[in-house]
Amino acid sequence: MASHPEHLHTPEEYLALERKAPFQNEYYAGEIFAMSGASRWHRIIVVNVTTLLSNQLEAKDCEVYANDFFS
Repeated sequence: MASHPEHLHTPEEYLALERKAPFQNEYYAGEIFAMSGASRWHRIIVVNVTTLLSNQLEAKDCEVYANDFFS
C-alpha cells in the first residue's frame, strides 16, 4: 500500500531546503526524495564524456560542466 505524505512542498520550499541540505534531493509533485550517490563507474564515465566534449568545443565560445556543478 502506498503512503501519502502529510505535507506536499512547494517548489520554493524545496529550493530553500535544498540550498541548506548536506546532500542532494529530488523534487517531484510536491514530494522530496533523497538521491543516492553516484557509483565509481558513473563518475568515470562523466569525467570521460566531459573531457571529450571539452576537447571538441575548445575553439568555441562554450563551457562544459560536469553534472554536479552548482552555482
